[in-house]
Amino acid sequence: MGNSIRDNRPETTPCGKPAALAHYFTAKSWIEGSALEQLAAMAEMPGMLSVAGFPDLHPGKYGPVGMAALSTRLYPQLIGTDIGCGMGFFELDLPLRKFKIEKAAEAMRQLEAPAFEQRNPATTDGARSLIANADTLGTIGGGNHFCEIQAVDELFCPEAARHLDKQKTYLLVHSGSRNLGANVFADTLARNVSLGEGLDPTSDAGTAWLVLHDLCVEWAALNRQVIAERAALMLRTDVRLIADVPHNLVRATPEGHVHYKGAAAVTHGGIAPIAGSRASLSYVVEPLAGAARSH
Repeated sequence: MGNSIRDNRPETTPCGKPAALAHYFTAKSWIEGSALEQLAAMAEMPGMLSVAGFPDLHPGKYGPVGMAALSTRLYPQLIGTDIGCGMGFFELDLPLRKFKIEKAAEAMRQLEAPAFEQRNPATTDGARSLIANADTLGTIGGGNHFCEIQAVDELFCPEAARHLDKQKTYLLVHSGSRNLGANVFADTLARNVSLGEGLDPTSDAGTAWLVLHDLCVEWAALNRQVIAERAALMLRTDVRLIADVPHNLVRATPEGHVHYKGAAAVTHGGIAPIAGSRASLSYVVEPLAGAARSH
């Protein structure tokens, strides 16, 4: 399916009119028609100002995955269950020349076991009691989540040496808020039967969801850190965080809230990992100055 890229920043549209819609992919990207339909439907949602679709756009349960959308209202369903899901990129204090893949593979199997014993549900009160009830801290989860040891194959520009070294090993962790985010989303659906109109960020319901959302984002980042520390312990080395980039969350801006679903919320000057697969390489990229126009 052919698609075009829009080079100009999408202008915000007054509420009541379709939001500005931008496709940040070329005709070489194969995008399912149903994903494009979901993206267009988002532009019609109340309070939506601008919507951006990216090259990995594909259909989701409540909306497309691989998009960012600026809105004056909150749409928890666009973020879904795994609130705060993202990727943590870490440097291991393990030189590539000393890395033994068979030994590392055997050690890393220990990550399949829970990191901690079951927590006591009565340890804390309020929103943070969710952390006490979440016995999955430090675990990867299912689906496309993973913890992978990596090495640098090629540096495409001299500036990349500020972040990467061919003589070192790295760790890429893809995980999220596990059952914590799932419980928050289920509770949100139960309390707000219809989310089609979105939530007012200043309302009780909107404020309550943002509090729990922020907790999930914080927990998910901590989860990736704990996974990395567990892996480093098994490999008998130290680990240092280079970048933690969530891709399922909302972020407040002066214009409204940007909803990220399967889209890296990378800030200016930062870097972001793009995960490959068993058959393809991963990449580490740095956003160009004009990337802000796509949120």
